[in-house]
Amino acid sequence: MLLAKGNVHDGVLREMLYAADAVTAAGSTLSFVRNRAQLPRMLSLSLSLAAGAHVRVACNYAGGRVLSTEEEYAAAGFGDAGSIDVVGCDACDRDTHCYASGTASVSMRNGLCACLCGSGGCGEACVPVGAPALPPAAGTASSVFFREGVTVRSVFVVPAGASEVTLRHVVLDGVSPVLYVPWMARDGVRIVVQNVSLRNGAVLYVMGGGALRGAVSAGSDESGPVELSVCDVEALNGALVLTGTFPRGLC
Repeated sequence: MLLAKGNVHDGVLREMLYAADAVTAAGSTLSFVRNRAQLPRMLSLSLSLAAGAHVRVACNYAGGRVLSTEEEYAAAGFGDAGSIDVVGCDACDRDTHCYASGTASVSMRNGLCACLCGSGGCGEACVPVGAPALPPAAGTASSVFFREGVTVRSVFVVPAGASEVTLRHVVLDGVSPVLYVPWMARDGVRIVVQNVSLRNGAVLYVMGGGALRGAVSAGSDESGPVELSVCDVEALNGALVLTGTFPRGLC
């Protein structure tokens, strides 16, 4: 599952989500909810949907207007109009707004679709693993974070404040692992996720902004632009979550 929810992309040089090579989704849901992009084209990729794959969209804005039809989403880069499932801004749909297998029910709260988690679901989207408090951002933290060729079987948090984060040939295995990549660098951050496998319920969060729980120190409630590069991510009953704020709720 790919869930991109509540992100704001104000760049004009490249689309919110860009892929140099063709992308094939099989047996998974690609869900885009309440995202905003300055360009009229939100995605730039060649997307193929194999058996069991779905593209679900709700209340996304591109080029200053809300996208409301399959044809408008196709023009914004979401693929063939016939393969896009559009949910209206006033609708509340579990399969679009939430990680469906961890969600018991959904309801509208203050104009937004809220996910009520069932057994095994945690946080705003009811993903398999909950969100711990992040450690305080260290003033002497390295600006570069690099991990390659490792297997993660527990909660792991990339130190806040890094301006360059690279995860290459990394495996997250098991229902307990969750890897959080926060961004808080005022001058922006570049995040590269390459050849990462999410197995057996593992979750990779990429999130940021001033709302990071436990990671904001005095005077550091702003974050700069983010460049995120994702290549060859394999999700086997796992989830990749992209969000502008730290997920609400603990398990």
